[in-house]
Amino acid sequence: MLEPTRHHDAPAPHDPPRDRRTGPSRRRLLALTALGLPATGAALAVGTTAPPAHADPAVTGGETRIVDVPLAGTDPVDVGGASAGASDAGGADAAGVPARDLPEHTATMVGVRWEEGREAPAVTVRGRLAGGGWTDWHALDPATDPSTGDEVPATEAGWLGPVTGVQICAERDGEDVADELTAHLLTTSPLEADAEVGSDSGPSASLGLEDRPMLRAAAVTNPATPPMPGAPAFVSRAAWGADESLVRSTSAADRLKAVVVHHTAGSNAYSAQDSPQLIRGILSYHTRTLGWADLGYNMLVDKYGQVFEGRGGGLHRNIVGAHARGYNTGSFGISLLGDYDVASVPSAAQDAITRLVGWKLLSTFTTSTHATGTWDVTTPDTNYPIGTHELKVVMGHRDVNATECPGRNLYGKLESIRDAAQRRIDGGWRKHLGAFSRAGGGEALGTVVRSAHIAGDLEATVLTSGLVLSGRGAATATGWRSEVSRQWSASWGRPLGNPRREGGRTLQGFAAGQAVGSGEEAVFLKNRFRDVTGQHMYFPEIDALAARGITTGWPDGTYRPLADIHRDAMVVFVHRALGAPASTPPARSPFRDMSSSTMYYEEICWAHAQGIVEGWPDGTFRPTASVQRGAVAAFLYRASGSPSTGTTSGFRDVPANHQFAREITWLASTKITTGWSDGTFRPTLPIARDAMAAFMIRWMDHRGL
Repeated sequence: MLEPTRHHDAPAPHDPPRDRRTGPSRRRLLALTALGLPATGAALAVGTTAPPAHADPAVTGGETRIVDVPLAGTDPVDVGGASAGASDAGGADAAGVPARDLPEHTATMVGVRWEEGREAPAVTVRGRLAGGGWTDWHALDPATDPSTGDEVPATEAGWLGPVTGVQICAERDGEDVADELTAHLLTTSPLEADAEVGSDSGPSASLGLEDRPMLRAAAVTNPATPPMPGAPAFVSRAAWGADESLVRSTSAADRLKAVVVHHTAGSNAYSAQDSPQLIRGILSYHTRTLGWADLGYNMLVDKYGQVFEGRGGGLHRNIVGAHARGYNTGSFGISLLGDYDVASVPSAAQDAITRLVGWKLLSTFTTSTHATGTWDVTTPDTNYPIGTHELKVVMGHRDVNATECPGRNLYGKLESIRDAAQRRIDGGWRKHLGAFSRAGGGEALGTVVRSAHIAGDLEATVLTSGLVLSGRGAATATGWRSEVSRQWSASWGRPLGNPRREGGRTLQGFAAGQAVGSGEEAVFLKNRFRDVTGQHMYFPEIDALAARGITTGWPDGTYRPLADIHRDAMVVFVHRALGAPASTPPARSPFRDMSSSTMYYEEICWAHAQGIVEGWPDGTFRPTASVQRGAVAAFLYRASGSPSTGTTSGFRDVPANHQFAREITWLASTKITTGWSDGTFRPTLPIARDAMAAFMIRWMDHRGL
């Protein structure tokens, strides 16, 4: 008995939107496809007003309904060998294998699944047209798991166009195995805005979310694609109506090694206005049925030359797709909508693929389309054994996996695409490439992580070990450690000077602050004070002192890092670092140069009572005098409980009989101070406010404060 069908979030029926557009009738479109003729010509060129495919008026607003139909128990239907002609339309030869008939199901796309562990069958499908005829038979290509690179027990979803019923053939070794399958019948729907997609497909030509009701409540999970200098025009995810609520986070690779060309298979009988809903259907199938994070291809091209942004995360990044088993990480998948095993490749589509190939390689500083890249093959059962191999930077899907994709005709165009893409590279946007080469190339700066894009008022290319920036002037390249370069953003601004290493950290100044890198992470510290820039030696410590509430700086927004710190202020900093303990100051001052009205009287009296400060032999404290480095050591040592220590500090100007030898020795042993490069500590030198910040933060970290 046939099991009940399962719907994936089927929308509630409601009136379809009115379509005021005019153009070729639906009857004419169906007649063309029923005769096996390509839906081409002036009437179906980009920007025409032909009505988009609409299989079921109950599915509207750009949504996709998915109905699951187990084929077990369905009656075989003799198609009289009709499916044997599938190979003429890109399908497998299924002669003698009966079809399973689903006469009551409308659809525009079909995919199938089978049980885990079973060998993939050859699957072909066709659909019944509204006029009573049938589409050609179309083969469904196997799907590939994006996380493991393994084939999954499912096919891709193939486009049929609007059909009122579906027939499916599945064979393995000449036997009918359709009982093992579950059919996934997708019904896509148009949006009125689909007619406008091809009219202006520049990178910034993205229809606003307010024009896409289905997207209003959807948070965008992945970074959007920014404007990219030198990039070809394309239709953004927002413009083609990607439902971002279906999407999970995607990942990116450190380098691009190849562009892989595909076709989606399925019917070529689609109009320019059908392309957005076809891609919406792929997104729904990949995420809702196959459980992927997003659709598998990085970009898609239709037969009219329209280019669509694919998998989310930003086209300026090396987003890991789900399109080539064992080769997803480090490749860029471009898929042409339709089946090109028999059908010829339209020149507009070939030109679009050429533009994409040339731009993507040039933007990642690969300057030859005939070059090769090194791949460490770890997935068994691909076209190459496990090991290291040199593969072309422009490949067809069949070059790496056992598949007919991208069809013999598109595959036969790859050499022409390489040649034409090379001409685009030679005459393309090379502003950043020149700076990259002058700075030492990949050996100095690494590989491109984010290709040239607009970041604030800058054009930026981010590499694993550096950055190329340009504005109105020439481009400049700077090399850094990877933990800093990978995390650069426009909010940091331009770099100031060269990076430096200090205490296992990488410190790099920027116009807006300083990046502090350690291991695989970098923290960016924004400028707090107008006189402490990202190039300042003690920027992180000054920032930390302010962040912990120990200092607020001066009312004019300065910190005055090179000014001497006064003795009273030093006591206040220690008091605040210890949590500002409450105390009752004495009515009579312990120091003859202070009264109860003296600024910081309470804090100084507290420090005196705790034995942290002693004052001078003449009974004064001298609160506004500059505090010497030796005295700072004494303050911090005593505030730590005067721990046991020796008197051999290691500094040549601090002998064992020095007044503060014990205190300075402790300060050195705890790494709170390292002294000067000449081996001195300079105990009588007044301490500046920047060095004081370093002492205080190191002391607080040592104490766990």
